[in-house]
Amino acid sequence: MLNSRRLITLGLLATVVASVVFLTRVSADDSSMTDAQIVRIKASCTSAKTSLNQLRVSDALLRVNRGQMYDSMTSKLMSPFNSRVDSNNLNSKDLVSITNNYNTAFTTFSNDYQAYAEQLSSALNIDCQKEPVAFYDAVASSRTKRGQVHSDVVILHQYIDDYATAFGTFVSDNQQTIGVGK
Repeated sequence: MLNSRRLITLGLLATVVASVVFLTRVSADDSSMTDAQIVRIKASCTSAKTSLNQLRVSDALLRVNRGQMYDSMTSKLMSPFNSRVDSNNLNSKDLVSITNNYNTAFTTFSNDYQAYAEQLSSALNIDCQKEPVAFYDAVASSRTKRGQVHSDVVILHQYIDDYATAFGTFVSDNQQTIGVGK
């Protein structure tokens, strides 16, 4: 738990550092980069790549740990419980619906994380000394994809909360049938 918090803190710190180093919110679509911004990107190229590489490593470890936890939620908790409820001819409609939505969200999380990881690797492969604008654009795209992964995590946690609520309702509604509180 403490290591996860440290990794999250390191990831956030690296993101802030990369943001401060590069960006004063310029979009290649809205306006062209100034010479000063290009010079700043070239000057901070090595440190930016180091920070981004550290972020890539910490995010990959975090993704593996989170991915295993999210997978365990469905494969070891939700689905087996839903099957048991169904085999006992009890109403598991809400639990199954939430589990199905959770599984869809988990697939989306996995796909979005993969897209983010590929984009970040692509950014790291760009020579920011020779192609500072392309590097900037690739980092900006990585940031957007990372934000989507964060949104996916928020959705997964909402489904976990929804399942816990539905489970509580299920237990309450079936207290006598399942023998809870006797």
